[in-house]
Amino acid sequence: MKAGPRGLVLAGGLFMIVAATIFALVGYSPSRTAGTVSGTPSPTSALGSPTPAATSPAPTVAPKATLSATPFADCSMPPGARATTTEPLADNFHMVVEVPDGWTRKPVGATETKLLLLGAPSRYKNLPTTIDVLSLIGYFANQSPRDLASMFYGPSAHPDVPSIDLVGTVSDCQVQSVAAAAFQYVQGGRSGYLVLFLHDNYLYGVRVEGLGGVDPLAIRDAKQVLGSIAWTVTTPPAR
Repeated sequence: MKAGPRGLVLAGGLFMIVAATIFALVGYSPSRTAGTVSGTPSPTSALGSPTPAATSPAPTVAPKATLSATPFADCSMPPGARATTTEPLADNFHMVVEVPDGWTRKPVGATETKLLLLGAPSRYKNLPTTIDVLSLIGYFANQSPRDLASMFYGPSAHPDVPSIDLVGTVSDCQVQSVAAAAFQYVQGGRSGYLVLFLHDNYLYGVRVEGLGGVDPLAIRDAKQVLGSIAWTVTTPPAR
């Protein structure tokens, strides 16, 4: 097994702004200094009328995710046989991961926290589905991933950004041999899971997200990404 991982400090309201921004699918890009931090509606036809009365389109409803039975109770698993290894990524520890077979790398854009963005194979359900590998803002010497999870869900601070609604509860798990926390969420028409863990007190995450839910195959593949993490730099940055 590859070496296991060991590794946002902002005040109250600012924490929620950062977390909501992350889940709004704004890209991230890792900082080289402190911690690398870093819906489609269904169309509805109006019924015809024998008289020329005006009709209004029926309201559209975003897909809703249903609670899953803690699919991340075991957060990592070995990568598949046909996975391909990334180059060292742009976090402090130059992480490498295995990209599951059939997934496509996509540009991360202007970002401070997104190290890697993958698109699911076309045969998967709930497309578009993505896996993000994240290097999140902050250094947390005396906190656990469970302590930090609440920063990443709750009401939105921006009127044009949907709130992140927790589905069920936060669960404890492990990424390889390191303590981690995972939870399911819904944000607008999209739903997903976020797994958080620390490496040398720096916060990392892997998120898998789809339209109205997540294909179990995508959940499996996200676990394989988590199980493939290795670090090519072993010395933490100076603080």
